[in-house]
Amino acid sequence: MEIESLLARHEGKSLEFKRDASSVAGIVRTVVAFANSAGGVVLVGVADRTREVVGVPDPLDCEERLASIIADSIEPRIAPEIDIVAWRDTALLAIRVHPGSSRPYWVKKDGPVNGVYVRIGSTNRVADGPMIAELGRSAAGRSFDEEPMTSLR
Repeated sequence: MEIESLLARHEGKSLEFKRDASSVAGIVRTVVAFANSAGGVVLVGVADRTREVVGVPDPLDCEERLASIIADSIEPRIAPEIDIVAWRDTALLAIRVHPGSSRPYWVKKDGPVNGVYVRIGSTNRVADGPMIAELGRSAAGRSFDEEPMTSLR
């Protein structure tokens, strides 16, 4: 993973910076949004707006904690790649999320209706009912036009 090229970019559809892992709820929402969208990288140890590299104090402990939280907080389960990346005299965590094949994914505590997030620009947005249905169809390789009509008038 080329950290220099990531640090040169701004946050967007496939990149999110997190200063630290103190607020794991935001990280979990971003992982869900990336899995439901085009995938992406969460870089922990980098300030959001300034892209200042602050590092992660105990990267091994932080990596283990995040791996457990992500595994326990998201349905269906996903397995992002979480790497400890050396950067100059500090360490960062890079969480690489691939687009999921079991969409829609959701934050367990919020449920499959209110916990589904998608990535729009550099933001995570709660998906509405039609978007959730479309995520399921696209994961199954179907389109709306192929759906059977359930009622005729």
